[in-house]
Amino acid sequence: MDTISITVTISDRPYKLKVRREDEVIFREAAVKINEQIGNYAQNYAFKDQQDLLSMVALQYAFNALKNEQIIRFRDNELTEKLHALDRTLTI
Repeated sequence: MDTISITVTISDRPYKLKVRREDEVIFREAAVKINEQIGNYAQNYAFKDQQDLLSMVALQYAFNALKNEQIIRFRDNELTEKLHALDRTLTI
């Protein structure tokens, strides 16, 4: 596994990471997205400190990930059912 060291900045704090070379761009894009969302929350909502903003961004991304998993499971189940129906039709 080819790893490299990178530094990403989130909420004005640098974080050093060891990542697979092929994942570097994704990690950097993720940090940019997080910082953008922090900025959006800071502009639109009252907050006490950066922790509030980071918590809201984490909640938003966790929700989106869980929702996407739910959609994928539903589609996989639906596809499996249709494939079984097609298989039954073809074997008759």
